[in-house]
This record gives sequence, C-alpha cells and structure tokens, in this order.
Amino acid sequence: MTKPNRIRNPSLLVIMGFLLTLAFSCKKSEDPAPSGIQTVNFGALLDLTVYNPENGLATKAAIQFALDDLNSYAATAGRNVKFTCSFADTKMDTNEAKNLMKSMYSQGTSMFVASPFSSSELKALTPFANQNPIAVINASSTAVGMNHAGSHIFRILTDDSFQSKALIRAAVTEGVKAIIPVVRNDIWGNSLLQGFSTGFSAEGGYIYPGAAYDPSETSFTSLANTINLQVAQAIAAYGANNVAVLALTYGEITGIMTSAIPFEALGLVKWYGCDGNAQLKTVISENTLAAFALKTNFMSPMIGIGTAFYTPVFAELLSSKIALLTGVVPGAFALSAYDATYIMGLAFLNVGSADMGRITEMIPLVCNSYAQMGISRRLNANNDLSQADYIFWKALSGQDGYYWDQFATYIYATDKFKYRVQ
Repeated sequence: MTKPNRIRNPSLLVIMGFLLTLAFSCKKSEDPAPSGIQTVNFGALLDLTVYNPENGLATKAAIQFALDDLNSYAATAGRNVKFTCSFADTKMDTNEAKNLMKSMYSQGTSMFVASPFSSSELKALTPFANQNPIAVINASSTAVGMNHAGSHIFRILTDDSFQSKALIRAAVTEGVKAIIPVVRNDIWGNSLLQGFSTGFSAEGGYIYPGAAYDPSETSFTSLANTINLQVAQAIAAYGANNVAVLALTYGEITGIMTSAIPFEALGLVKWYGCDGNAQLKTVISENTLAAFALKTNFMSPMIGIGTAFYTPVFAELLSSKIALLTGVVPGAFALSAYDATYIMGLAFLNVGSADMGRITEMIPLVCNSYAQMGISRRLNANNDLSQADYIFWKALSGQDGYYWDQFATYIYATDKFKYRVQ
C-alpha cells in the first residue's frame, strides 16, 4: 500500500524503474492509426484548470493508460481498431460543459468517458445526451437523483446516499452529537447534506443551520464567523468532543479552513470532509493550514477501491504509473476514469460498430462482470454503481512533513466504521 505523498511499501521500489520507463513511453492517443485500422475516438470533458486541476491531470493520464491497454487488447484479439480520445477543459462551468459536448458531437464524437467532473455539469448536459445517440460513462458525479433507467448516462460510482451513510456512521462511532454543516450551494452539496441530515437526525444527532456558499465565492471570512457562533453554541450544549463541522466542499475547503484558523472555537472540534476534498494536496501543502487540519482531526471519505487495510494490486500499480507520469497521486475518481474508458472500449468491441443504441445496451452488461480495479462496476436500475465501501482519508504528519493516509473504512454490507489500526 502506498502513502499518497511518499512510497511506503519497499516492494514498489523494485518496479519503479520499469513503471517510469513505461509511463513516459506511452503512445499519445492522438497518434494516427495505421492504414486499414478503424479509429474510434472518445471524448473527455475534464476540469483541467480551475477547481481541481490535479485531479484533471491524473484523470487524463488514467484515460491514456486505459487507451494503451485497450489498443493492446484489440490488437491481440485481431481487431482492426485504434481507440483515441479528445480532451476538453470545462473549467467546471455548466454552460461550457454542455457546449463542449455539443461541439464534439457535431464533429463525430458520440462516446464520452469519465465526463464531466461535477454533478452540476452532468445535469446541464444530460438532456442533450439523452436526446441524441450518445453514451456517457461518468466517473465522478455522485449527486442523488441524477440518473434513471433508460438514460444514456452510466455512473460507475455510487450516488451520495452511500456517502451519507458513511459519514453518519463515522460521526456516530466517534460520539458526535451535533453537526455544523458548511455546504457548497449546488445540486451535489445540497443533496449530500439532505441525505446526511435525515440520517443523522434519525440517529439522534442535531444539525445546526450551518452556512452555505455560492460556488463562485472566494472570500470566507463571513462564513467562518457564522459557523464559529454556531460551534460555540454547540460546545456549550454538547461539549467540544461531541461537536463537528461537516465540510461539503470542493477545493474551497482551503479558503474555508484558512478563514477558520483565527477562531478558537473552530479549532476545538472535529472537522469532517467529503469526497470533494479528500486527498487534496492544497490542504497539506501549507504548514499553518495543514496544522489546523491535524488539530481538528480532519478526514474525508472517498469511494473505496479496496479498503484502508488493502489496495488491490492493479489499482496500486496504476496509481504508481500515474504518479510517476504526472507527479499527482490519483484518487478514486481518477482511477475510475481508467475503468470508464476500458468499459466503453469493451462495449464497442462487443457491438462491433458505433451503433449507439446497442452500445448503451451493452455497457451495463460489460459492467456486470467488470472488476479490473478490484471494485465491481455492476450498475443498479438507475444506471449508477450498485454499492461500494468508503475509505476515510486523514491528514497526518511525519518526518517528511504532512501527508494524507488511509485511516478507516466504512463497510456498506455491515454498516460499520472500522479503523485501520484497532
């Protein structure tokens, strides 16, 4: 198993030289196909520059590695097909995502992989995708209620009803009685908060009003003041050990935490994050902010590829390859982009043509038996991943500085929150 910011398992050192050579010798997906070879081009709408460009970079690399493996597989099988991919930067703008899909579709691209990053973007482009012969395999949208049977969208991650359960079980296990939420005011943040609030209240917990912010917000001083007042009230009523801030954010968590540091009460309670801020390098790259994350025991869940105790071999090797190529240690979203790409390729090869009606029928059949990454991609009736565990990542410190590490696992089948070190 690897630590996200440094190699911990010595056995990986043996393969590093090989992986480094392999990573930098990958053929570009834009290379022309030999004469007589059919080129099949996918589209990928990624956030490459704005909210989480590191994830975008890692996701792009994962797609490229999947293309290499797909092309090797097709060649071995005697199929005259070369898979490529066109990449576009949505900047996580809903209109941009929709317009880019329309533009790429007009140029002949009907199959989209790992696209787009956010649920808000996916919601914006879903009508166009469903009204046209298009297939989308998404690897990062998790908002509840986004998808349905018959949709051309296939989400190979669980929706946030599962993440809500993971966060609730973590809070209850750790004795938290009161939650002060900080939520990104969009379809993803609001649906995640609703699911958490309903379940946590049913467990006897209390939810304070908290604070919401617009996705375009860049100053969080007022927000920090608002939640500080509520945290102080909660401490008086429940005690600091039984109070937590729940941050349902993307990369804005760094600005929010930075604004929270001057408020004493906000450093006395636990902070929970979510899959939108798990493993963010910005949280641990500045010492004052990282120290605040440690002080508040900040941890965030991410859909589990393996558990906090074990990382599947294929996932670990792919993670190492991506890290060597890009300098970014990929999270589950980026790793899932590999699966999204490979599944789309297998669907095409099984159909044998770009018949999009048959491809959308084939994708769930491929997912039924696909588990290359060590996680089943079997879909439910709404074309979303049927179930998954969650790994909680925690900000920690060591001799080499601050880092993220796997801290605990939420086991969906038993509804248990299990620490890696008991």
